[in-house]
Amino acid sequence: MKFKRISRKEVFKNDVISVYEEELYLPNNQTVTWTFTGKREAVAIIANIGDKIIFVKQYRPAIEKDMIEIPAGIVEVGEDIEEAALREFEEETGYRAQKIEKICSYYGSTGINAGQYHLFYASNLIKTKQNLDENEFLEVLEIPFEEINIFEMEDAKTIIALNFFKEKIYVNNKKMSL
Repeated sequence: MKFKRISRKEVFKNDVISVYEEELYLPNNQTVTWTFTGKREAVAIIANIGDKIIFVKQYRPAIEKDMIEIPAGIVEVGEDIEEAALREFEEETGYRAQKIEKICSYYGSTGINAGQYHLFYASNLIKTKQNLDENEFLEVLEIPFEEINIFEMEDAKTIIALNFFKEKIYVNNKKMSL
């Protein structure tokens, strides 16, 4: 059985988000109004300098608290996701990655958001200069991987990235140095 769209309208839009209301015909012959955000892609980047992971600490108004997370940002219209990842990483951290590897793409909350996150691992870093947007205030942190408790992190993209790093980068490097 399938859902059938009866109608769809955009109820709000700004530079960051579009909100839609959709009336759906359900498999049980009922109708429902569903509200969700549109498809806006974002990138997130995990990188390390030696044994330290690069994070950003910033205030998140939606949850009213400072968060420690990996650098991330919105993909501009028509922008390639890899280029967006390189741009966001350098803007937020002041490091340029000479190499970037896609880890995965995923949906953050499919019940209310149609956008995807594209997660990357950046390496071969060169120190440049941070170039934040005028409304962006963040602090760059470099935290030794051994001091990070993944289960205490609160940001989904960061948890996914740290697990990738642990399994694919950190463990392999430890094996090679034995």
